[in-house]
Amino acid sequence: MSAAPTLPAAIGQALRPVIRLIGPVLDVPAAAQGRGGSPVVVCRASAVVVRRQVAASCAVYVAWDNRRGCRYVGSVCRQGPGAVGDRLAEHYAHRTAGGSRRTSWCLLTVLPLSEGIPLEAVRNAEGWAARLLNPADGSAHPRVDLMQTPATLAALPAQAR
Repeated sequence: MSAAPTLPAAIGQALRPVIRLIGPVLDVPAAAQGRGGSPVVVCRASAVVVRRQVAASCAVYVAWDNRRGCRYVGSVCRQGPGAVGDRLAEHYAHRTAGGSRRTSWCLLTVLPLSEGIPLEAVRNAEGWAARLLNPADGSAHPRVDLMQTPATLAALPAQAR
């Protein structure tokens, strides 16, 4: 089995402001979990590979092309550890855009979110990531309230959201 790809420097640089903003709601693993304490999971943009390497049920994910350009930003919050891979498979099965996605999406970076994060905070994290990364594909990202970060939404009591 081949080793997981490393985070290319250009992509790491692009993700830095995203990680800084949504960092408080990220699931940052211990170094023993194979990511060296980084919140970013890097894998080939294949549903099978993603299901094998990403165990998060809630995450923000970013698809990158072979020139390190941001193609797409999305989020998922579902039951089960295969949620990100399942969502990627849905993107690839799309009747009109699926073929071009399978061709142009080469690398996937996944930012797993903390267990129990409210759905509103997940969508907010996606919106902020899209705002900061300006993906070439997709435009239906959640709007963000410039006064609400994912961390402030996650910290609110449920009745105040």
